Amino acid sequence: MFGKDKKKKKKKKQPIEKFISLTANGQDVEAINFSLCKNPDNSPRLEVRTKDVAEQLHYQHVDFEMKTNLKLVKVGANFKEAISEKHFKVYIFDIDSYEQFFI
Repeated sequence: MFGKDKKKKKKKKQPIEKFISLTANGQDVEAINFSLCKNPDNSPRLEVRTKDVAEQLHYQHVDFEMKTNLKLVKVGANFKEAISEKHFKVYIFDIDSYEQFFI
């Protein structure tokens, strides 16, 4: 009787994180996906998927700046390899430095 009349507390909804932009050495990159992973030896690695060849990623060392509606991620990385999949190009980098800032 008394338990049924209590109001339920509303939970605050976390905003969905949306990808805004990716820059490599100050140049915009049309990326589909930007993911931080681990190599088989547990060293950090970065994978960038694009629709076509991205000339901005063809450097030995690249400084990335990825923006979402919630944070800014800065990554310094060295080029490791590029893989051509069916509809995508995958660029793989070894990570040197990583910084994350919440907006």
